[in-house]
Amino acid sequence: MVLAKPFYGDLGQFMLRKHAILTESLIRRIRYLGYSGLYIVDEYSEGIEPDFVVSDELKNSTAVAVRQFMSNLQSAQSQNINVLTRNVNQILGLVKSLVNEIVASKNAVINIIDLKSFDSYTYQHSVNICVLSGVLGSAMKMTRNELFDLAAAAIFHDIGKLFVPKYVLDKPGPLTIEEFDEMKRHPLLGAEYIRDKFQFRPSIYVPVAQHHERHDGTGYPNGLLGDSISANAKIIAMTDTYDAITSRRPYHDAIMPHEACEYIMGNAGSHFDPRAVHLFFRTVSPFPIGVSVQLSNGLEGIVFKNYSSFPMRPLIKLKPEPGQKSRYLDLCNDPNALNVTIQKLV
Repeated sequence: MVLAKPFYGDLGQFMLRKHAILTESLIRRIRYLGYSGLYIVDEYSEGIEPDFVVSDELKNSTAVAVRQFMSNLQSAQSQNINVLTRNVNQILGLVKSLVNEIVASKNAVINIIDLKSFDSYTYQHSVNICVLSGVLGSAMKMTRNELFDLAAAAIFHDIGKLFVPKYVLDKPGPLTIEEFDEMKRHPLLGAEYIRDKFQFRPSIYVPVAQHHERHDGTGYPNGLLGDSISANAKIIAMTDTYDAITSRRPYHDAIMPHEACEYIMGNAGSHFDPRAVHLFFRTVSPFPIGVSVQLSNGLEGIVFKNYSSFPMRPLIKLKPEPGQKSRYLDLCNDPNALNVTIQKLV
């Protein structure tokens, strides 16, 4: 078994090169570290080329920069505005590079599972939201400057959590009313911090302040409703929720990407702007090319192609029986497959 792409660790560090041979002991070690899957090359996956919107190297460099900034902000360096400004400028430079790669990408559908290539939630989450939001903004035909502001707001959207007590952030059970009130302060704390310390413009700090507002007015901190919420905040609210519920946290287990998509769809018009949800489903694939799946008819296969209009119904390359050639099952266009669904990733 051979690795199809470089493998990075939980802090973005390089761990295994592309084409590395995966021994049984190495696979056990990777599982022990908490990783759920890898891209491999074998006879079964021949001819399948996963598409990646941005490079692993750039994502991991961005995560490392975010980690350094957060570390400095929580240490004695928090009073050294020159150090923090250098950190922020480095992050913004990397955000610009992310935007450039997103614009240059010819992929119509983003591989969301690929975004979870390392396991340090705080830094990974910021990068994931930046990329997901940027891809949605690109699909909306935003200019590069507009995309940059969206991506910058996304990368800093949770910066206010650094000013919330750690015991509240990491509490494994439900928060008390007082603790939740403390948590609800983080959007405004973050927005005020990046505005006052680094002179961020409104198009960046306003979405940070509003990313927990909800379309129906049930969000926080101000209970804003509908179009009183900025368009960028609506995008970040949705991508933030998606990535959070598909990630393992102290207070909940991760759910599968297709289950998260159903949650997003079910909250269109309530928590999320229906227009943003529609765009999300044309842009984000819960079953990206190259992942192994089990179907409701008992067969297994690999996702071979996605359809942007029907992201839950990809073309599947079925796992062949011994001595037989591979067959394909088109969940979108084959009338005999209308009652077949993807049950789980394998």
